[in-house]
Amino acid sequence: MHQIVTETRADTYGRSLPLNSATVVFVVAILDVVSMFGFYVLSYMEAMQAPPHAALIWKITDALFCITLLYLMLASGAYRASRLSNIMSQLSYILVNGLAIAVVECFVVWSLNLAGEFNWPWDGPINIVSLGAIAMCLVRLGVHSLLISAAEHGSIARNIAVVGAGKSGQRLIAALRESREPWTRILGIFDDRKVRLQQDKNALPVTGTVDDLIAFARDNRVDEILVALPWSAENRLLGILEQLKVIPCNVRMAPDGISHHFRDTGFASVDGVPVYNIFRKPISDSGALLKRLEDLIFGIAILVMIAPVMLLCALAIKLDSKGPVLFRQNRYGYNNKLISVYKFRTMYHEARDENCEIQTTKGDPRITRIGGFLRRTSLDELPQLFNVISGEMSLVGPRPHAINTKAAGRLFEEIVHEYAARHKVKPGITGWAQVLGWRGETDTEEKIRRRVECDLYYMEHWSLFLDIEILFRTLGVIRGENVY
Repeated sequence: MHQIVTETRADTYGRSLPLNSATVVFVVAILDVVSMFGFYVLSYMEAMQAPPHAALIWKITDALFCITLLYLMLASGAYRASRLSNIMSQLSYILVNGLAIAVVECFVVWSLNLAGEFNWPWDGPINIVSLGAIAMCLVRLGVHSLLISAAEHGSIARNIAVVGAGKSGQRLIAALRESREPWTRILGIFDDRKVRLQQDKNALPVTGTVDDLIAFARDNRVDEILVALPWSAENRLLGILEQLKVIPCNVRMAPDGISHHFRDTGFASVDGVPVYNIFRKPISDSGALLKRLEDLIFGIAILVMIAPVMLLCALAIKLDSKGPVLFRQNRYGYNNKLISVYKFRTMYHEARDENCEIQTTKGDPRITRIGGFLRRTSLDELPQLFNVISGEMSLVGPRPHAINTKAAGRLFEEIVHEYAARHKVKPGITGWAQVLGWRGETDTEEKIRRRVECDLYYMEHWSLFLDIEILFRTLGVIRGENVY
C-alpha cells in the first residue's frame, strides 16, 4: 500500500501544505482591519483641513463606519470558512454592509447641516474610507485567486482518506468528486474486506486496509478521515473507530443509508436527547418577517423607480396587438397553493396558454413582436412586483411554474421527487437557479433537475445577504441565450 500511494501521490502530498481554514479566515480578517485602519488614517488627515466642528463629525462618523462595517461582516457570517470560496457572496457582504452604513452616515451629515462644509464628492466623510471597503473587495479577490492557484498547483491541499468501500463509500466518493473543490485530495479508500470487495467488478478499487492507513499516516499527512460504513454495523464500526483514534487528524462519520435521500440533515437536541434532522422549516419565523420587510421595502422602491418603464411597456403592447395588457396565469405558490401570477401579455390574445400546455420555444409564432422583446429583456416579469407586494410572492425564491409544465413530455414532479419541496417558501421573481444560468425553456429532464437542485440549495442556505447577492447578479442575466 505504501508503494501505491507514494508512486501516485508523493509529488503532490509531499510538497503541499494543509488547508487550514482558520488560518485563512484569520489572515483575511487581519487584512480587512489593516485596510480599514489605513484608509481611516488617510481620512483623519484629510479631516484636519475641514472646519473644526465639521472635522470632529468627520472623524467620529468615519470611525463608526469602519468599526460598524467590520462588526457587520463578523455578525453576518462573512468570516465563516465555508463562505470564503464563494467570491460573489463575499463581495456582496462587503458592498451591502458598506452601502447600508454609508447611507446612515450621509443621513447624519445632512441632518446636521454639515454637507456644505465639504467639497463633494471627493472630499468629506465616507469618500476616503469607502476606499477601504473597495480594498476589502480587492483582498477577497486576491485571496480567492491565490487559493485557487495554489490548490491547482498542489501547494495546498486537504488530504482525505475514506474508510469503507461499500455502497456508502462509493456514494461519498462520488459526492466529493462532484463538488470539484480544487484543494480536496482523496488519498484512497481503505477497507479490511479488501480481498472480498476486489472480487466485485462494480466496487471502487481499495487502496489498503485500516492498518495500512494507520501505517501510512505515520509518515504522511492525513487531514481528514471519513468513515463511510453502515451505522447498523455497530460492533465493526466501533472497532474501526477505536483503531483510528491514534491518528492525529479529524475523524468524521459520513451519512448512512436513508440519510442520503435527504438534503437537510444534521444533529440537534430535543430535551437533551440527540436526534437526527430530516426536514426543518427553511426560513424561521423571524427570518420570514425579515424577508417580508425586504420584499415590501425593495419591492415598493423598485416599483416606484420603474413605473415609467411599465407604462411604456403597457402602451407598446396595446399598440402592437389586440387584447389586455396583463396576462394572469395560475401557478403553484407557497405550500403548493395556486396563485395568479401577473405578467405583461407577450402572446396574441387568442393564442394564450393559461396552463402552459405547450412550453414557449425559440421562434414561437404565438409571440408578438413586442412580446419577443419583453421576453428577451425580462420586462414581461415586472408586473409580478404586485404579487410581491400583496404577499403571494417574494423578490427572490424558486420560480413558480405553471400547472401543466413538462420536461421531455413528463410533469416536473414525476421527474424530480424533491420537486414539491420548492413550495416550502414563497416563489420569487428571480432565484438562485436563474442567476446560475438555469432559466428559460426546460425541454430536458436534466434542466429541471438542475433547477430544483439550485432551488433546494437556496432554501437551505437562505439569508438576507444571499437574497441581495441574487438581486445584484440578476442584473447580469436579464438577457440570455435561453430567454425567449
